[in-house]
Amino acid sequence: MILRANGPLDYRIMYDFMAVQDDCLYTTVDQKVRKAESFDGRRVLFELSESAEPDSVNVEILYNEGVEEKVVAAYVTDWFDLDYDLNRFYKFAGGNARLREVTQRLHGFRMLAYVDIVDVLVWSIIGQQINMKFAFALKRRLVEHFNHSVEYEGEQYRLMPSAEELLTLSVKEMREMQISTRKAEYIRNCAQGIIDGELSKEYLQSFEHYDAAKAHLTKVKGIGPWSANVVLMRTIKFRHAIPVGDAGLRNAFKITDQLDDKPDRAYMEKIMSEWGAFGTYATLYTWRILG
Repeated sequence: MILRANGPLDYRIMYDFMAVQDDCLYTTVDQKVRKAESFDGRRVLFELSESAEPDSVNVEILYNEGVEEKVVAAYVTDWFDLDYDLNRFYKFAGGNARLREVTQRLHGFRMLAYVDIVDVLVWSIIGQQINMKFAFALKRRLVEHFNHSVEYEGEQYRLMPSAEELLTLSVKEMREMQISTRKAEYIRNCAQGIIDGELSKEYLQSFEHYDAAKAHLTKVKGIGPWSANVVLMRTIKFRHAIPVGDAGLRNAFKITDQLDDKPDRAYMEKIMSEWGAFGTYATLYTWRILG
């Protein structure tokens, strides 16, 4: 099946970005992306590739335990943020000196979302204050511990464990994976929150206002402003959510503004306050300035 984006989509730019992420929950080979998912206990493996039609992606289901095609289509639409009107952002970016060049260079790049609330909460905790290479390694150890996968053509395609399964992991076991004691406790705390409902995706999506959703998240032990904004950006999709204080943004602003030192928080907040409803995409493209 072919899924069309609302506005520009450059599959090759998306593929190149995904190929360097080292995320254990999908594979990238020969311009094709393969990902396994489980829907109500039924597993499916699908493959994404470049479509002959413009601004589209081709989706082929390779293995299926009874998942409807429309469910896979909805997942991919969410994952690649295909419903977002990217032209509206580009119109804004065209008048912004910091964003103009990078949006022209990466025209058709869309947000790679976290569809699974377990995945995004684990990532928002593991990724705190460490480099991405190590964060991806920790995530892989956690995922591989449970050994859930779809096997196809001799390859294994990993599945994220459930919140219930994460609670079976002790802090000691996570320490053996090199996850810090504090982060291990936070992961268990968030897993319990998902089970109890206060951190379920459905509940977080019920918030009409960003400030209320952020306040709710930051009340949870282990979720600070940075982690809350990762969740609100990449899963709940409040379009003006920005991880204020992010080290990558500071480094990017140093480049775009030709600063001798990294900017302080007040400097960053002034810039980001101008982004408004385009904050999420402005953030994503600003990160790409770093490569």
